[in-house]
Amino acid sequence: MQLLLNQTVIQVAHPRADTTLLLWLRENQYLTATKEGCAVGDCGACTVMVGQLEAGAIVYRSVNACIALLASLNACHVVTLDALQDEAMHPVQQAMVDCHASQCGFCSPGFVMSLVAWWLNTPANSLATAADFEQHRHGVELALSGNLCRCTGYQPILLAADQLAPLDRSQDPLFESLGGYKHCLATLRTITADSNENIADAYYAPQNLEQLALAYAVTPKARLVAGSTDLALDVTHGLSSIDRMIDVKSVVELQRIDKRGDELHPQLYIGAGVSLSELEAACHDCLPNMTHLLGRFASRQVRNRATLVGNIANSSPIADTPPLLLVLAAKLVLQQGQSQRTIALHEFYLGYKQTALQPAEFIHSVILPLPREHQQVFVEKVSKRAEDDIAATCVALTVILKADRVEQISIACGGMAAIPKMATHTQAQLLNQKLDPQLIAQVPTWLAQDYQPIDDMRASAAYRQQVTANLVQGFLREAMA
Repeated sequence: MQLLLNQTVIQVAHPRADTTLLLWLRENQYLTATKEGCAVGDCGACTVMVGQLEAGAIVYRSVNACIALLASLNACHVVTLDALQDEAMHPVQQAMVDCHASQCGFCSPGFVMSLVAWWLNTPANSLATAADFEQHRHGVELALSGNLCRCTGYQPILLAADQLAPLDRSQDPLFESLGGYKHCLATLRTITADSNENIADAYYAPQNLEQLALAYAVTPKARLVAGSTDLALDVTHGLSSIDRMIDVKSVVELQRIDKRGDELHPQLYIGAGVSLSELEAACHDCLPNMTHLLGRFASRQVRNRATLVGNIANSSPIADTPPLLLVLAAKLVLQQGQSQRTIALHEFYLGYKQTALQPAEFIHSVILPLPREHQQVFVEKVSKRAEDDIAATCVALTVILKADRVEQISIACGGMAAIPKMATHTQAQLLNQKLDPQLIAQVPTWLAQDYQPIDDMRASAAYRQQVTANLVQGFLREAMA
């Protein structure tokens, strides 16, 4: 594999499938400015920027190096804090100094790289009005949501972002140089496409659907990987060795979000390689509930690599997206060899960490129906932290009311059972009934028949039951209003 590391093209012969970018940077390239804080993608101390060619331009995003697999960065541009080190400080570094935004300094490299990525992708803003400032501050908070300061020094870091906001990005020599690497990455991509023929490689990145299907049929026990934001934890914390991975992120056919269907039944087709950040942007107007939910999903660094299909295929009972997908009646397109079949998402989960996937079968895409006319959609995640945390419960509900009667209703929860699960009994009790306070008051009793949650480190069973009932009742009251 080959990648561009800061200003140098690096060739790595036969990288191990389970080598992380952070390990390689620190132990092979001796670039120790990138820190290891948690090794699970929670703290952001290891943040770097990764650039990829998209539609003829290089797009740079913040990434957690501790859970990014080295081999997945073939033909990418990896920018570490070392690229900023010069006689004159970079504007982001200068703003951090001016605002006294570094305390112990261990987290500072990650904050600097997240701010660089934010600054690079955000137009200069004069902050002339309160609305301008509110939009700016929200963007900064999203960009820094995956960076934890152990000295609780967030306010000076936010002030540094305020100082940066109106500055002219075009005067930054780093940004000028970044734009000049387009030809280099295009060359590396061409080399990759020409040489990526050995499906026996430890880390194989097929370029099209035919190659992916063939590789998985030949080695069905290989681990399929997209962003590796969860799988990498088996390596960093589980200390597992993974000998064989097949990366779906380079498969051209799986990189798209298409809007299909007619005006009455619009649908999104979301490929297995589409990142959560891309989905978050695509849903902003057509499904704002998804954008809202993804704003609570881990951090920007994680969403830049994680995929919707990965969140589904991981088959976790506390995955954030399945409750919303379930109430919208999402379907999955599954592929085995050259054959495809479509199943409803509620048929995919068979038990704890058990799915309907057959040997050598993978998820090709998600079919996500958009809300119908008059269909109200609600979703809420409950966790101890607003960002970068795992849910105690996640509740989603869709409802259509006609003359105050419940014409359609779907309720689904995560964290309440061994799988993301619909509240079928509660739905049956509410359907075709007149929605009023007396009916809503009975919801906790019905939900107790749908769910029997457990006690764990995130919440007690009683808390989960209570807060889920509170949310469903609150959604219904809001719908009635």
